[in-house]
Amino acid sequence: MTHAERLHVSTEMRGEVCVIHCGGVAGRELAADLPAVVARCLDAEAEAVVVDLDPWAPMDAAGLSALQAAAHAFEEVGGELVIAVEEPEARQALAEAGLMRAEPPAPGPPGSGAEAPLRAPDRARWEHEFSFPATPRQLRAARRRVVAFAEVAGLDETRLFELNVAVAEALANAVVHGSPRGAADDVRVRFFCYEDEVAVEVVDDGGGMSATPICAPPSAATSGRGIHFMRALADAVQYTCGPLGTSVLLVKQRG
Repeated sequence: MTHAERLHVSTEMRGEVCVIHCGGVAGRELAADLPAVVARCLDAEAEAVVVDLDPWAPMDAAGLSALQAAAHAFEEVGGELVIAVEEPEARQALAEAGLMRAEPPAPGPPGSGAEAPLRAPDRARWEHEFSFPATPRQLRAARRRVVAFAEVAGLDETRLFELNVAVAEALANAVVHGSPRGAADDVRVRFFCYEDEVAVEVVDDGGGMSATPICAPPSAATSGRGIHFMRALADAVQYTCGPLGTSVLLVKQRG
């Protein structure tokens, strides 16, 4: 059996982000495989890295140490590594190891209460709205505009990166899955800066969202890994679905 056949950890480029998939990998296996993958990412000068731990496998000391070493390796080159995981017990274990914040908890899967309408403050400190033709080549510029707003709003480096990944997935879903006429459709984006949080709304395929129901996609697999990354990296996520399109609201704490 070759090393590639034994390898439990894999990588994938999603736009400008390098994703390291480690889902379901036990701690000892992770400790064996992760360093080589991290080294390849560093050799490729990847500075934006998400470690995907879905499905979550309880980590022993070896696995946690491997994740800590990976985070330190990217920190040394001025990069950022964040972990995408939704389960509250997983977030708590990783927080105790200094690898993520435990609170606020990650949005849970359907049926856990994540479908309840989000309640944002009545008045934003400031907000901005823009739209763009629903073509893939517009995605990078749209994402950078949102990240620039979040930076002005005062998000720290880690929260900024987490929001960057979540927004990139929401925008890509709007273009690929929510714009049947392609460039003839527009994707609308609204950014809200509140006292303690920021919110980003991505709306595809025209208006009509106000009369449609709150919905929760059945699983991350319904749209690749995008829904999972949004749930894992935003502090709250809400979908509003209907025959005229979909609205996705992402909320991120400012501090």
